[in-house]
Amino acid sequence: MQPNSVLRLEDERPGLHQAVAWRDAVAPFWTFAIRKEDLADFRGRSHVQHLGNAILCRAGASGLHFTRDRALVARMGVDHILAHVRLSGRSRVEAGGAAQDCGPGDICLLDLSRPLAAQSTDYQALTVVLPRGLFGADQGMLDALHGQVIRGASPFGRMLNDHLRALDAHAPGFSEPEAGAAARATAVLLGAAVSRLPEAERTAQGPDGTPLLLALRRFIEAELASPDLNAETLGRHFGISRSALYRLFAPLGGVAGYIRQRRLACAYRDLATGDGRGTRISEVAYRWGFESPAHFAQAFRSAYGHAPRDVRGQGPAAARDGSEGRPDRAEAWGDFYDWVLKLAA
Repeated sequence: MQPNSVLRLEDERPGLHQAVAWRDAVAPFWTFAIRKEDLADFRGRSHVQHLGNAILCRAGASGLHFTRDRALVARMGVDHILAHVRLSGRSRVEAGGAAQDCGPGDICLLDLSRPLAAQSTDYQALTVVLPRGLFGADQGMLDALHGQVIRGASPFGRMLNDHLRALDAHAPGFSEPEAGAAARATAVLLGAAVSRLPEAERTAQGPDGTPLLLALRRFIEAELASPDLNAETLGRHFGISRSALYRLFAPLGGVAGYIRQRRLACAYRDLATGDGRGTRISEVAYRWGFESPAHFAQAFRSAYGHAPRDVRGQGPAAARDGSEGRPDRAEAWGDFYDWVLKLAA
C-alpha cells in the first residue's frame, strides 16, 4: 500500500444508508449499535489515510455503542496499537476490566489484540493506528496500556494533541519517507507513555535484554501447539517465580487465560479461513493443544458465543464478500481490511 492512499465517507444525508456505509468504514475495528429511534438522524463521516507504516483517521459520528469482541479480535488477528484523541464529544471505554471516561482533548490508548466496549455521544476524533514493531524496544511494555487515557490537560497530553493535530493537517502532503518518519515519531511519543507505569513493570527484562513480557509472549506464541505449555513451563524456561509470572499477566487475563485466548484465536482463524469445510474441528482442537474436541468446543463457545462449526468461512475476506452488492456501499472501503491486516513497521 502506497502512502497517501485515502478512503473517504462524506455523504451529508443522514439515515439508514449512512449507518450501512459507516459499518464498512469501521468494520476492521468495531461493531456498533444505534438506538432504533436515532437511526433516521444518524450521521457518520470518515477520512482515512495510509501513511505506509501507520493509518491515520479523522472521523465523526452520531452517538452510538461500539464493541470489539473476542470474535472480531480473532478474525482480524492483529495486535496494532490505536491512539484515539477526542476533538469533541465524550465516551466511556471499558477495557481490561476497567472503565475510563474520555472527553475532548483526552487520548485513549487501545490494543487491537484485546476486546473492549464503549458508549459515545456525538463526536469528532483523530485516530492513529500503529503496528507494534514501530515501537522498537518499548513494545514489550504496551500490554499495560490497553484502555488507559492520557488526559488532554496534562503537559504530555497537550503535546501529544498538538502532534496528532499537526499530523492530520500535514499528512496529505507527505512524501513516502516523510510519512514513515512521521509515523515513527508518533510511536516514540506514544511509547513515552510507559513512563506512567510502575518501575517494576517498565524494567523487567528477559535473559537477552528483551522486555520480559514480550519475551514470554514470543515463547508462548512459538509453543501454542504444545499441550505442555503452562505457567510451570514458563517459570522453568525463564527462571521466574509463579507469583511474578501472574503479576506480569494480570492485565492479560492471567497466564492460563492468555494461553487459552491465543489458542482459541488461532483455532478461530483456522476455521474461518477459506470455506472452512476442509478442516475437521477435532483436528483444529488437537492442533492447538486442547485436550479434547469437547473441551475445545466448550471453551470456544464461552469465548465467542458460537460453536466452532458456526464460524467456518467467516474470516475477513468472507466479511467483505458478504457485503458486496449493497447499493450504498463504497467499494473502496473493502480495501480497509487489507490496510489493517498488512500494516507493518
